[in-house]
Amino acid sequence: MGLFNLFRKKKNVASEDDFMAKMEAMVKKIKEEEGTDQNELPNHKGEFGFSKDNPILLTSVSESRKYLDRLIYIKPGSSQYTWRRTGSMQNNIVSAPIDEYNLLDTDFNIVKTIYIWPYNRVNSKKVPEGFGLMDD
Repeated sequence: MGLFNLFRKKKNVASEDDFMAKMEAMVKKIKEEEGTDQNELPNHKGEFGFSKDNPILLTSVSESRKYLDRLIYIKPGSSQYTWRRTGSMQNNIVSAPIDEYNLLDTDFNIVKTIYIWPYNRVNSKKVPEGFGLMDD
């Protein structure tokens, strides 16, 4: 051990592992209590994907990113888009937050705003009106 290693802050690996274990347990509990095996939440309101009260149901944040990367806008004359997460919010149907994403065209204009709930038991097979999913 060198002299400078004495002054280096040591990582507390045990507390990081404990934090991750607590987060995983929390997500598991949400999925068990509020998640569904369906494409939409029970008691949903509004248009699928375009309403925070009827979000796209996915199993994780990483699945949300994969879904968004595969989502295509099938409106005639539409161009490719990128997406940006704008934040999270609550609704009256589930306790865990709903994520909001803006779909942006090549000039960074908002094409659509969609909502995703990444705590479901299964990934929804449904897509918002006017969209499709590219094959893997």
